[in-house]
Amino acid sequence: MKNHTVVKRYARALLWLGLEDGKFADYGRDLEQLSQAIGGAGEESKALLSPFFPHQVRRKMLDGILEKAGLNTLTSNFVKLLMDNERLPDLPDIAEVYKKMVDEHNGVIRATLTSATDLEDSQIEAIKGALSGFAGRKVELNVTRDPSIIGGLIAQMGDLTIDGSVRTQMNKLAQLLDNQ
Repeated sequence: MKNHTVVKRYARALLWLGLEDGKFADYGRDLEQLSQAIGGAGEESKALLSPFFPHQVRRKMLDGILEKAGLNTLTSNFVKLLMDNERLPDLPDIAEVYKKMVDEHNGVIRATLTSATDLEDSQIEAIKGALSGFAGRKVELNVTRDPSIIGGLIAQMGDLTIDGSVRTQMNKLAQLLDNQ
């Protein structure tokens, strides 16, 4: 992420406004929606983000996108400010940092759980509870399936990875046998 300090400042400013008016969750959804829309716009996106096109042309394009998106007025004004300050290319990073700041404010940590097979809801809830107890915060869990791990689970929370997969255990055993 380039311009991390600037990205954090913009995200923090929007969050501060959102906390004041109670619409911080709406602003986060708006940022994510707009970031995805601009990212998926193809050639129009390149023109919108390129400083080689005149500012008035890019602003008119952005106004059209914002009108169709039906975002909150504050979010629209925030995005226009980003364009005026030539920071619109930072929108995906700002949306990501904003989401993390909202999670931190709400006491939530996001985690990914990978299993070789589909898990039952009761199993997922039990794992979620265990991870919440370990982290001391509410855990939002994204569950994925990867048959290549053979069995077991891999849980990732922030920088922490708990790898209890059969594939990893087999690799460790193979290394141990190779070293003898």
